Amino acid sequence: MPHNCYLSISRLGMQLVTDHVMPVGDAFWPFLTKSETAIVQICFRCVDYLPSMPKQVFYRDLTYSVCLDSQDNYCKFFYDAPETSTPYAVSYSTSDGIIHVDYLPSGAHCVSELQNSFFHIGFERLLIQRDRLCLHAACVETPLGGILFSGKSGIGKSTQAELWCRYRDARQINGDRPILEKRDRSWYAWGSPYAGSSRVYVNDCCPVTAIVMLRQAKECSLRRLTASEAFRAVWSGLTVNTWDEEFVTRACDLAMDLIAAVPVYEFGCTPDEQAVDYLEKKLRKELCL
Repeated sequence: MPHNCYLSISRLGMQLVTDHVMPVGDAFWPFLTKSETAIVQICFRCVDYLPSMPKQVFYRDLTYSVCLDSQDNYCKFFYDAPETSTPYAVSYSTSDGIIHVDYLPSGAHCVSELQNSFFHIGFERLLIQRDRLCLHAACVETPLGGILFSGKSGIGKSTQAELWCRYRDARQINGDRPILEKRDRSWYAWGSPYAGSSRVYVNDCCPVTAIVMLRQAKECSLRRLTASEAFRAVWSGLTVNTWDEEFVTRACDLAMDLIAAVPVYEFGCTPDEQAVDYLEKKLRKELCL
């Protein structure tokens, strides 16, 4: 008997059809919804065997390989461990738009609950098809609007977000992978099940007023990036299927639209309240608030 799980993430409704009950977990509970919102269907099925992997591989990392199927659609073959070349699952789309994830009994532990199952659906592809981007950042909703703190791993995104929550009573929307959606002429940041160490799972959004690229410093400073600098900074934090030309083109277009609509800054910051005071003062002047 099939089991259904309905999710809504950044207003994208999904129906997951499985052959067993999947424990949900804290990260996905806020995103559970009703069946009426589902516009994408993903079907998980345990099978006795998988199709042979095509010879032409577009991309491969430690967990999956990307190939083209006989209908020239992308499909992924998944591996349980880097040292094995035998896939345990394959995901693909059919002409009716349904995403299928077929897996072997030996790989059942890799799709045992919602969180590890979700890894197989190609969520970033579903997002880009609906004009959404996933950015490596921490997002807080402040009196100035939504601020996205971004930069390389370990630079202090979570620290700056937590400082705003502590000293300005800001609300954290997401601590690691907010989803950016263009609505009319504005951009909004949505919470997602991927929140990093913050473990903040919020199924809500806020309008984005600034993207702040962090740089650790002994004294605070703020500089608005040029268009080319802003694009490179934002692009480096996006989740992009680099093997998919259509995906890359659409991501480029959306990133260009984003930096044209939302100012991007380099913020030399300290890990204390001084950084909040400084950034708030400067952004009020920059944004004429």
